[in-house]
Amino acid sequence: MSWVQSIVLFFSYLAWILYAVGFVVACAECGLEYSSGRADVKGTAMKKTNTDAPFFLLMGKIGDLVFANVLWLVCCIPVVTAGASTLGLFTVVNKLAAREDYTVRTDFFKAFKRDFKQSTALWLVVLLGGLAGFRGLQIATAQDTASNGVLAAASFLLLLVVGCCGSWAFALLARFSYPKALSALADGGRMTLANLLPSVGILAFLAWLPLLAKAAPAWFVYLAPLMLLIGGSGSALGMAALMRPAFAKLEKAGRKEEETDPEEF
Repeated sequence: MSWVQSIVLFFSYLAWILYAVGFVVACAECGLEYSSGRADVKGTAMKKTNTDAPFFLLMGKIGDLVFANVLWLVCCIPVVTAGASTLGLFTVVNKLAAREDYTVRTDFFKAFKRDFKQSTALWLVVLLGGLAGFRGLQIATAQDTASNGVLAAASFLLLLVVGCCGSWAFALLARFSYPKALSALADGGRMTLANLLPSVGILAFLAWLPLLAKAAPAWFVYLAPLMLLIGGSGSALGMAALMRPAFAKLEKAGRKEEETDPEEF
């Protein structure tokens, strides 16, 4: 089957790319050390086994993103828990973007349990808004009339609002204390308007996957294994990085961060 061959080919190329990158980095570092007369091949080889080296740190971050993505996908399977799962994912990537200490499993499930009600309520609002937007687009594209054109524009605008406000709301709920989901959603709307450029970037992270599937189905098939491994967490990290300056301002202004019990898990 072609899709199985695509997956095998993808991982074969990935393995060779990682090997080549590691080899080039080792050779470059060895050359730099030799030029200064401070190292030899053995010394460079011993240094590359140091887990604090940048290469190993990068691989560790990638491994954490893969683990977080797998947890997110598995916990989204019941659908009703997708909100709490997304909250857990944003909790991890928020700390990663802020360069704070974190543990993927512990932080993910702490957030999952801590704000389950708020995140589930927020997820239901976002889900209903998204379904309404998609349904409106389906109805509007069925016939080419003036009224349907207005409906299509309104439905598309609704999807944009739901995507931006929902993403900001989940990230805010993961980072700060909110007694109710609607409070986080209202703040998400305010953050969307106050940070228009990051919001456009957030929309790009939300839209790239369906756009790729529509515009280049062949590339979508080739990249499917990578997206299953790191697509969700990678996109969430990109969003968290865009949101980080705004969150830093809130934290500097004295906004209370979400508290966790260190004795849990």
